[in-house]
Amino acid sequence: MFFLAILTLISTFLNPISGSWVRIVNGEEAHDGQFPWQVAIMGKSAAVPRYLCGGALISDQWVLTAGHCVDGAISAEIYSGTARLSSTNKTTSVAAKFIRHEQFDGTYLINDIGLIQLKEAVIFDDNTKAITLAETELEDNTNVTVSGWGQISDSDPNPTSDVLNYITIPTISNDVCKIYYGGTIVVPSLVCTSGGNPIKTPCLGDSGGPVVTNPDTNPVHVAIFSFVNGYGCEMDYPAGYTRTAYYRDWIKQKTGI
Repeated sequence: MFFLAILTLISTFLNPISGSWVRIVNGEEAHDGQFPWQVAIMGKSAAVPRYLCGGALISDQWVLTAGHCVDGAISAEIYSGTARLSSTNKTTSVAAKFIRHEQFDGTYLINDIGLIQLKEAVIFDDNTKAITLAETELEDNTNVTVSGWGQISDSDPNPTSDVLNYITIPTISNDVCKIYYGGTIVVPSLVCTSGGNPIKTPCLGDSGGPVVTNPDTNPVHVAIFSFVNGYGCEMDYPAGYTRTAYYRDWIKQKTGI
């Protein structure tokens, strides 16, 4: 079984789309301030001239994202404080430093976790806040919320959504996920979610985006979106995520947070 890391090439700066149908696959539109930790990463690497990933503010100067979103990164602009990328009220920050996990495996997306240090600290307000990081492992059959500006369907010609979209889906056991991807990919640092019926899943451009429990009452960052299967976002296969708590010590070592 092969899978697809969800890093989207952007051939132009943005190709915004709007309307009530715009969403992560079968998701809902977010409003300003609903996910104040969410950021968009418009990056550049030696291999990819411009790409989109998601991430989360874990302090006023650090962003947590996927390892493949910083792998080989040369530069990046980080947008925060808005649910709509075309908004003139968004905050634009510049990346000063990229940190990829030392044991990152790009073939199987093991240790798929990375950090970005901002050149200048962002100012917190109602639309811009850091999120708490999980200290304990995420349990099976837990509802989690995933958000991002990625593609809304496999057939969608637009590489991004202008509006931040989100879904709430359940986690599944690693044993169930191994049925689809095998034990080489489904390691203890990985957690998977069920696609459900109708399919609800992140898609192209959502890589690195935050996976959160209780976003409305007590938001905790529990995982980082990593991959879906290589047959497409809308296929009934689990999506894979990097567990936050598994790397809590590594994050603290690198950032002090």
